[in-house]
Amino acid sequence: MKHTISVLVENRFGVLARVAGLFSSRGFNIDSLAVGRTDDETVSRMTIVVDADEPILEQVKKQLNKLIDVVKVYDHEDEDFVDRELVLVKVTAAGAQRSEVMQIADIFRAKIVDVSPKTITIEATGNTDKVEGFIDLISSYGIREIVRTGSVAMSRGATALRAAE
Repeated sequence: MKHTISVLVENRFGVLARVAGLFSSRGFNIDSLAVGRTDDETVSRMTIVVDADEPILEQVKKQLNKLIDVVKVYDHEDEDFVDRELVLVKVTAAGAQRSEVMQIADIFRAKIVDVSPKTITIEATGNTDKVEGFIDLISSYGIREIVRTGSVAMSRGATALRAAE
């Protein structure tokens, strides 16, 4: 089962390696990992998506909480949350294909961010299913290059994950 976990960590050198190492030492492949600063520049937020069963994931969360640089661990499993991912896709698009590619981008509310004589680069955001759907549809035109950020997630409503709480 896929789990989305948010981990607040102290913004220090080597923290990412220690957290990722904890997952790899347990034999987990991290499906997605996104890291960035929070409103507090001394704290970063890691959003980790893993495919794991509940008992093993509980053990990993306990191990994460034992790491010195980890401030808080939060599993989004038991709540509604918003998740988004960003993808940049460079697609072959010349002549008549160009307008078709632009129409697909429009359907997915994606943005054209670069145009060259033979390619169009498109930025799309959404949950993982939307991003996968966009990639599947646009791939028939010939993907030249693709880059994805990985998911970021946040609880819906008034709940806030902050270091000070």
